[in-house]
Amino acid sequence: MLRHLFAVAAVLLLPAAQAQNLILGTKLELNTLDPHFFAAFPTGSSHEYLYDKLAVLDEKLRVTPSLAQSWKLVDDLTWEFRLRKGVTFHDGSPFTADDVLFTIDRVPNVPNSPNSFAQFTRGIESLTKLDDHTVVIRTKAPNPQLPNDLANVWIVSASAAKGATTADFNAGKAAIGTGPYKLVEWVNGERLVVERNDRYWGAKPHWAKVTERVIARDPTRLAALLSGEVDAIDAVPIQDLERLRKEGRFALYRGAAALVHYVALDSARDASPFVTAKDGKPLGANPLKDPRVRKALSLAINRDLIVKRMMEGSALPASQLLSAEFPGASKKAWAAALLKEAGWGEGFRIVLHATAERYPNDASVAQAIAQMWSRVGLKAEVETMPGSVFFTRASKQEFSAFAAQYGAEEAANSLRALVASYNKDKGFGTANRTRYSNPIVDSLLTESNQSMDAEVRGEKLTRAINFAMADQPLIPVFYPIFDFAAKRDFVVTPRAQRRFNAMMVAPRGK
Repeated sequence: MLRHLFAVAAVLLLPAAQAQNLILGTKLELNTLDPHFFAAFPTGSSHEYLYDKLAVLDEKLRVTPSLAQSWKLVDDLTWEFRLRKGVTFHDGSPFTADDVLFTIDRVPNVPNSPNSFAQFTRGIESLTKLDDHTVVIRTKAPNPQLPNDLANVWIVSASAAKGATTADFNAGKAAIGTGPYKLVEWVNGERLVVERNDRYWGAKPHWAKVTERVIARDPTRLAALLSGEVDAIDAVPIQDLERLRKEGRFALYRGAAALVHYVALDSARDASPFVTAKDGKPLGANPLKDPRVRKALSLAINRDLIVKRMMEGSALPASQLLSAEFPGASKKAWAAALLKEAGWGEGFRIVLHATAERYPNDASVAQAIAQMWSRVGLKAEVETMPGSVFFTRASKQEFSAFAAQYGAEEAANSLRALVASYNKDKGFGTANRTRYSNPIVDSLLTESNQSMDAEVRGEKLTRAINFAMADQPLIPVFYPIFDFAAKRDFVVTPRAQRRFNAMMVAPRGK
C-alpha cells in the first residue's frame, strides 16, 4: 500500500517537476562564454544566466542597482560604489571589491575582441578598494554616464578568472559568476544548458533547468515549437505570425527593441573594394566619400515600404535625420538630383553585403534596398553570408556598404560606438567598421559625455547626433519589433534590449 501511495504521489508531482524545466529555441547564437570578449546581442542575452553587473537597466531603460547597492558622486571625477553583501559566486567564494577591480582591469586586455567592452571602461583612471564592499572609481574626465557604462560590464570572479583566457571560459573552467544560473553544458552553435543557482542573492528563478537550443533557421525553429520540442521561440518568422494566431495552442508576444537596422557606408577610403564603374572597371574616386551621394542613397530607400512589405509591420521606419532642404519633394527625384550634382549622374556599381538569417528577413531587406538604389541609376548587387563570416569581414573593413543592426540603451553609447572616430584608448568607434571620422562629431560627443549638467549634456548630444546624421555616415532604415511565441502555459515579457532568455519567460499565472 505504501509503495502504491508513493507511486501515485510521483505521478501527481510529475507535471510540477516538468514545469521546472524550460527549453527555448533561439536565433541568437552564443559564440563564447567569456563575458568580456564580444559586446553583442547573443552574449548579452545568454551571459545573463551566469553573471551579474554592478548596475542594470530596468524595463524603462533606467539604471538601477544590482551587485552595487548604491553609488554616489563624490566630486566631478570621483564615484563611490557600495557593493552588495552576502553575495557568493557559483563556487561558493564571496563577492568582494577585489572582483570588481579585477574585472575592470581585465576588460580592455581581452585579445581579438570583435567589439570590445573597453568602450565602457576606457574613461576610468583608477579604482581603489576602501574595504571589501566599497570601491572608489576615479575617471579621467567628468563622466555622468559611468553607472550606465558599468551596466554593460559583467563581473567575474578574480580567483576563478585570474590568468584565464577566452578558451578557459569557453571550456567552462572560468565561467563562474554570481548569476541566477550555473553552467551545466555549452556546445558552441548548438546549445547552452544551465541549472538554477539556489544560493542566488536575488529573486529565485522560475526554472530549475534551462536549455537554450540554437536554431538559426526560421522554418526549423518554428517547426520545433509546433512539434513541442521547445516551449518558446524568439524572432518568429513574420510570415508565420498569422498561422500561429489561428493555431490556438500558442501565445504571441511582441516588443520594440532599442536598436536600429542600418546601412554603413565606406566613406573613409579613396578607393572602396566593392564600388566600381558599372562595367566593373575601377573608378578614379570613391563616390561614397561625398556626403551628397550618401544622402542620395538614404533618400532612395522607401522605409515605409520595407516596414510594410518586408517586415509586415514588425518594425518602425527609422528617421533619416536629413536637413529641412528636402521637405515635400519626391525622395527618389531628390536622390537622382543629388547623384547628378555630385558628378555621379550615370551611376556606379555597388555591392551591399548583409547577413543571411541572423535578423528577421535580413536578406530580403538587403535585396529591397538594392532594388531601390537601382531605380536611381546605380547597379546595385547583394551578397549575403552567415553572421560569423560577415562580422569578421566587416571588422576588417572589407566591405563598401553593409547592413547590420546595433543596439544601445542610451543615445550617446550608440553614437560613440557606430559613428565616433575609432580610438582604442578612448573606447570610441568600437563598432565603426567603416572608420568614418568627423572631428566635430567627436568633439561634441566628448563635450556631452563630460558635462555634469544634464541640460547641457543633452544639448551637446543632440547637436552631435544631428551633425553626424547630416553627414550621413550610415543610413538608419528601421527600428525592429521582435516577435516571440510560446506554448499557452508560458508568458514571455519582451525587453527593450535585444534579449531572449529564461528570465523573460514565466509559467502563466506567476
